[in-house]
Amino acid sequence: MTSQNRSCPRAAANASVRTSRFTTGLVVTFLLLFSMAPLLAVADLPGDAQGTVAAVFPPGTGKEEAMTAVTEADGLVIRTGSWDTVLIVHSDISGFAKRLREAGAWLVADPQTAAGCLLIGKTDINT
Repeated sequence: MTSQNRSCPRAAANASVRTSRFTTGLVVTFLLLFSMAPLLAVADLPGDAQGTVAAVFPPGTGKEEAMTAVTEADGLVIRTGSWDTVLIVHSDISGFAKRLREAGAWLVADPQTAAGCLLIGKTDINT
């Protein structure tokens, strides 16, 4: 048996390990997202909410696009969160949460509730 023939089972075993790790990572990610869904649903504010809120926009939304959406919802950006898709915003006009959702926000939550990983960010909104 040549050394080339002996290495094929190793390559197959390595591919199997990589596939297993990928599958495990996919399952863990799914379970994490699935377990967070009820928490996010509870944190979501009613449509008539106003004041200072955390607005979470879909992944891939640029900072400029998210800020424009807040402005269109009659709001003012106070600061950004950990990602460009998370903003702390304010409006004294009733129905702010509903308008943010109509402008594209996935989640509108009390900033104190969402404080964890969503809000650790920059205070300078011009960066």
